[in-house]
Amino acid sequence: MRSRHALRTTTVSLALAAALLTAGATGAAATTPGWELSLSGDSAAESLMSVSAPDADHAWAVGRQGMRGVIMRWDGRSWQADTTPGLPAVWQWSAVSAVAADDVWAYGSDGDSQTLVHYDGERWSTVPTTGAFDRTWPEVPLDAVPGRLFKGGDALYTYADGAWQTFELPPRVDIRDIDALSADDAYATGMQYPVKDGHPVVYHWDGTTWTLLPQPPLNQGTDATEIVAEPSGSVYVGGWAAGADAGPPVPAVLRWNGTAWQDVTGPLTSMYLESLSSDGKGGLYATGSDKSDDVRSDPFVWHYDGSTWTKQAAALAPDAETRWPSYAFHDLAPAGNTGTFWAVGDYSTPMDSHGDTEIHALIERSTPES
Repeated sequence: MRSRHALRTTTVSLALAAALLTAGATGAAATTPGWELSLSGDSAAESLMSVSAPDADHAWAVGRQGMRGVIMRWDGRSWQADTTPGLPAVWQWSAVSAVAADDVWAYGSDGDSQTLVHYDGERWSTVPTTGAFDRTWPEVPLDAVPGRLFKGGDALYTYADGAWQTFELPPRVDIRDIDALSADDAYATGMQYPVKDGHPVVYHWDGTTWTLLPQPPLNQGTDATEIVAEPSGSVYVGGWAAGADAGPPVPAVLRWNGTAWQDVTGPLTSMYLESLSSDGKGGLYATGSDKSDDVRSDPFVWHYDGSTWTKQAAALAPDAETRWPSYAFHDLAPAGNTGTFWAVGDYSTPMDSHGDTEIHALIERSTPES
């Protein structure tokens, strides 16, 4: 779903304006903004759910405008609606994964059907997919690497050389996120539902089959929806649980070191955790929407350097509502191996005289320290 692969083979430096602590895993500090607006206000999209970028001059972000799916494209200068030939009409595009400027995959849904498309540098083409469409989980994850595409849902699917391979899952198991290091090394997470009486699952792909890893000890009621894998063998799984008595959400992040799970949630509290991404150096970026304040919710990104979490303020949109819930980032991904990151989501505008509000797409890019 989220393209993170370029960071795994090249050591990069993301110099965000931040004051990192040297304390333990539970430490946190406020930082100066390290993000700039790239798209806000009235645009071709009202909400963006996934972003992927193979390099600095190419990126794709997918979502919708009303009841119509929209793919936005970055050409190195600005974001515009993708009008490349071959794109079918869908209600929503929910996942995109770009291997290269001429190798991009996107997944969407329309009523009772699913759509998979591929971009070859000149046009989009519809690719026959496999597996029944599940209306209860229409946001199916994708992750592509050279030579193979991975797809989640009520089974684990791989696509290579024009053919699909299906790995059946137990009943009521649904895969919510996939992170592939290579065509022969990938990880997937999801849940044995329902959340209240179920449990999280993590699978590893070795190039031939998927193997179930030990169960992450997430707190009861936590929905595992995010996974990040590192070449070192570390695997991060994250999600959130509904707060008690209608209280704020309770996020959680666990790390697998190859032998055991460790809780690294630290100071993350009162947030809907919607995206985890590798920072390319063994650490993490985490984002979503903040519910720590009942009055307002500003955009943010948390960074974990392996021991300490640091909260970074993102840029404010000039026309945004200042009361919660005004901002939400739904995905985060590196811009190739440049050291910068994209964050995409949406925000709401203040109510007008009729009590109506608008939702606008939001795209931000990390900025290096000046």
